[in-house]
Order: sequence, then structure tokens, then C-alpha cells
Amino acid sequence: MMERMGRNKDIAKKIFFCILICLSFSIVYGQDIHPFLKIKASGAITDFLVEDSKIILSTDAGTIETFSLKNGQKINHIRLPAMKDFMGDPVPVKVYSIDKQNDKLLIVTQGDHGFRNLLIYENGEPEEIINAQKDKMMIKKARWIDSSTILLGLLGNDLLLFDVSRKKIINKLNISPYTFSDFYLTEDKRNAFTADESGIVHKIDLIDFKIKQEYTEINVDNIYQLVYKNGVIITAGQDRRVGVYNTITGNNYFLQKSFLVYSVGLSADARIGASYATEENDISLFMTATRNEAYILKGHQSIITKIAFFDNHTLISAGDDQFLIIWKFD
Repeated sequence: MMERMGRNKDIAKKIFFCILICLSFSIVYGQDIHPFLKIKASGAITDFLVEDSKIILSTDAGTIETFSLKNGQKINHIRLPAMKDFMGDPVPVKVYSIDKQNDKLLIVTQGDHGFRNLLIYENGEPEEIINAQKDKMMIKKARWIDSSTILLGLLGNDLLLFDVSRKKIINKLNISPYTFSDFYLTEDKRNAFTADESGIVHKIDLIDFKIKQEYTEINVDNIYQLVYKNGVIITAGQDRRVGVYNTITGNNYFLQKSFLVYSVGLSADARIGASYATEENDISLFMTATRNEAYILKGHQSIITKIAFFDNHTLISAGDDQFLIIWKFD
């Protein structure tokens, strides 16, 4: 009798531990989600932005294309003038960065000898603001501050404030000796968060144009990308870490991944984080407060270069190819 009772206890323990393991797997591994809509562009997608119910994207084929977020239909197509290669033959100009202010598109394009051009496209015509050959700037990213002022991020880790009407640099800040990776503007455009190969996140006050704060606890190598929403910073690290800084509560942590984290996204309320997750080009969605993974998004065939939330149930992502994917989840 005692022996039978002992065996029953052992069986009960095994069942209990099996239940715990199953529960832990349900918490750690999210539900698989597959694409709701896949959009094919004319070339590899280099940047995109969401405007109302439209997606505006740029490509390495010298195009800027607008699609409907609802059905994926193309609404508009801009082809920029070609550049000449070293043989003098016309080739498509690669677009690196786009932004929009009212009806003005801000465009960073490939120039001579690795330098970049800055254009403003309005009323069907591109106007050159910065010339690669003359100004010799390695611009990686450009964003509107207001209708007459632009913030530029240069590969040498310089931030520039540029006056469009005067075509003149009005302020300059060298952040550090490390190579620049990315910047992200706060919604009111009074501050910017920057990332570089040092793994440090810098908060820049754009009024007095000085470093206001440093965040150093998480990444130990190059940060490829960062996003800021509602008091939360999320980083994509070469050290395979997704960094999360809560600037309000101080609850800072990282999620260790099995592969390099090239891109991240964050919902407007900062409740849901998204990150490049695996060598198979999956995206992980997780709850920033609990760290629990909610969904795995499967469908990209190349490295994911940009992730953005449309709302708390819709995600948009682009890979290093022609495809932009729209995802729907509960």
C-alpha cells in the first residue's frame, strides 16, 4: 500500500511539472501570426512612413511609392532622376531616408564618392538642398523639425540643424567619436534620442542643442536602431539584445536574442514592443511591462530593416528586399 501511494505521488509530481513546463512555454513562446497583406515595391525598400491610411516608401531603385494601407493598391509613384556611374551610364539613384512635412517630401539620396544629396520634393519637382559633390556630407538620416528646419544625422556622429530657406547649417553637435547609427525624434520635436556603435543612448535637447542625458546600462556594442514612445526607449543591438529603458519608472532591462537585432518598433502607448527576433527573419511582439512574448510574426524572407506600428493591432515592416508586410493581431 505504501509503495503504491509513493508511486502515485511520483506520478502526480510528474504531471504537475509537465503542466508547469507547458505553461512556461505558453508564456515564453507567442502565437504565430502570418502576413495580412504583402506589398511589392519596385526595388529594395530603404525607408517608409505612415500617413493616415497610406504608406509612403522609398527604394534603392530611385523610387518613392505610395500604397493604400487597407488593400495594398498603389496610389502614387515618383521616379527620381538617375545618376551616372563611373562609366557615365545612367543608373537608378538609391534613396536612403524619407520624411514628410505637409506636402513636402524630404529625401536623402546617393551621391558621388559615397556622399549624399538632400532633396525636397514638392509639386512634382525635386529641389536640391544639399549637393553631395559640393557639400560632401555623409547624411544617414533626415527629419523635419518644422516647415523650415531639418535635423540631419551624419555617419561621423554629428547632428546638424539645417535652415531650408537659407540653405545653411544653424547648429552642430558632435555626439561622440563613435559611428552614428540612428536618431528618433520625440513627438513634440523638442528632443531627440541617438544611438551609435558605443551602445550608449544619448538624449539631445534640440532647443539648446546639447546632450541632456546618457543611457548606458544595457547595450555593450553597436545599436543599429532605436525608437522612443511615451517615455520608453527600445533599442536594437549588435550584441543580440533588445534594450528597454523606461525613462519614467527606471525599469530598464534587456531581452537576449539568438541573433543580431537589426530593427525594433514600439506602439504609441509603449505597451507593445517589437523586434527582429531570429535568423529566420521572424518578428517578436512582447509586452514591455511584463516582458512576455505575445506573438511571433512569420513571413519575411530577408533581414528586417524597419518596423512601425499603425495601431495596437496593426504592424508594418520592411525587409532588405522589395516586400513590405502588414500584420494584423488581436
